[in-house]
Amino acid sequence: MKNVIISIVFCLFINITMAQFPSFRASEKSYSPLTVNDADLVKFGDSVSANRVVITIYKEDLNIFLKEKIDPSLDFDLLQKTDLSTFQKKMAVNRKRLDTAQIALYDVIKENIEDKDGLILNLKSIDYDNATLDDFINMHFIAESVPASQDRFPLFKVKYHQALKQLDAVRKKKRALLDNQEFIEAERLTIIEKKFQISADTLKTLFHDARDSTNIKYNIFKENQIDPVQHIYARDHGKLYFVNESALQFNTDAAVVNTEFAATFFGPLRVNFGTVLSTGSNDEVAVIDPTTPIVEEVKVSEESKQRLITGGGNTYLGLELPFLYYSSHRFTFFGYMRGRMSLELDDFSDDVDTSSVVFSSTGHVVLAINSDDRAFNFYVQASYGSYTGASAFRERLGVEEKVFDFGFITAGVTIKDSMRISVNFKPISSQNQLRDGKFTLGIQFLPNLFKT
Repeated sequence: MKNVIISIVFCLFINITMAQFPSFRASEKSYSPLTVNDADLVKFGDSVSANRVVITIYKEDLNIFLKEKIDPSLDFDLLQKTDLSTFQKKMAVNRKRLDTAQIALYDVIKENIEDKDGLILNLKSIDYDNATLDDFINMHFIAESVPASQDRFPLFKVKYHQALKQLDAVRKKKRALLDNQEFIEAERLTIIEKKFQISADTLKTLFHDARDSTNIKYNIFKENQIDPVQHIYARDHGKLYFVNESALQFNTDAAVVNTEFAATFFGPLRVNFGTVLSTGSNDEVAVIDPTTPIVEEVKVSEESKQRLITGGGNTYLGLELPFLYYSSHRFTFFGYMRGRMSLELDDFSDDVDTSSVVFSSTGHVVLAINSDDRAFNFYVQASYGSYTGASAFRERLGVEEKVFDFGFITAGVTIKDSMRISVNFKPISSQNQLRDGKFTLGIQFLPNLFKT
C-alpha cells in the first residue's frame, strides 16, 4: 500500500510540482489594468478605486480583437456609431446572433474605450468586470508611456520580449514580400517595422531602468515587513495555495518525496502543511562514534537521515518567517527562519516501526546568481538548526541527546524557471553519525501554481 501511495505522489510531483525552496524569480503574473491611485502611485491589479486611467492601446489591435471575438464585419469605428440592438438586427439579416459573452464584450468596449487620435485608443474607465477584455488589454496596452520603476520590472520584461517577437515577425514577412517582388506591400511593412523598432528600443531602456531599480533591501522588522514575502515566495497575500511545493531527493540508499499540500500567509508569517514519503533499504549503517570512551558502532537509518534534511517526519505543520532580503538583476540574497512540528508514521516509511513526534527550529540563508536573461539561476543554500523528538525518532538516528543540531548545504541550478537540479552535500552536525552522510541529488519541475 505504501509503495502505491509513493507512486501516486511521485506522479503528482512530475505533473504539478513547485520548488522545494522559495522561488528566486519575480512574480510573473498577468496584471489587471494599470491605474493611478489617490497618492499618484502606479499599481497593478488595483480594485476600481483609481481616479484616472493611463491605459492606451492601438486601434488596429482592437479591430483585430473585435473581428475575432465578436464578428468579422465589426471594427471600432462601426462599434462606436452603432448601438447594440442595431448591430444585432444587421447580424440577424445574415442569420447570425451574438451569444451572452459577445453581448457583454460589445457593451463594455463601447462604454469604456474612446478614440484618442484616430490611431490610439484610451481606456477611459476600469469600472467594469470582463475577463476577456482584461486579457486583451494586458497583452496589448502600450507600455512605453509608463515610467520605469521596480514594481514594473516584470511588466517591462514581458512587453520588451513581446515587442522583439513582433519586430521579428514583421521582418520575416517583409523579406518574403521582397522575395516575391511585392515592393509596395513591403514598403508598407517598413513603416510598421520602424514603429515596432522604436517601441522595442523604448521598452529596452525602460526594462533596464526598472531592472536596475530593483536593488532594494528589505527588513521585516521595519515598516515594509510584508515586502520580503512577496519577493521571496512570489505569492499573493491572503490566498491559499494547494499542491504548492514538491521535490524528489535520493541517493543510493534512500529516496524521499516531499510534498507541500497547502500554504497561506498571516502577514509576513507563512504557514504550510505537507507530507514526506520515503523508501530505502532496510539495512542500518554502522558508524563508529569516536566521542565515546569506548569506541563503539552506532546504527543509523539512512532513510531517517534523508527525512531529516526535509525537516523530519512524514507529515508536518510549519511556520516560516523571512528576516533578510536583497535583490538585483544579478544577485538575490535572503534568509528566513522555520519552525516545524512533524509526525513520523510507521505506514509512510520503511524504517519506522513506532510513530513519534519531531520538533525543529532552523535558519536558512540563500544566495542566487542570475544569468543576463535569467534563463539560468545558480544558487547555494545553507540550513542549520536544532531538532528534538521522541526516543524512537532519536534512536533511528543513533542520537542520545534530547536536543541535537543538524545542518546541510545545498547547491543547484534552475533552468528557464521550468526545471531545478540540486545536490545536498554531507550534513553538518556535532553528532558524528549524522555527519557521515552521503551526497543527495534532487530534481524538481516548475510549472504554474494551482490557486484557489
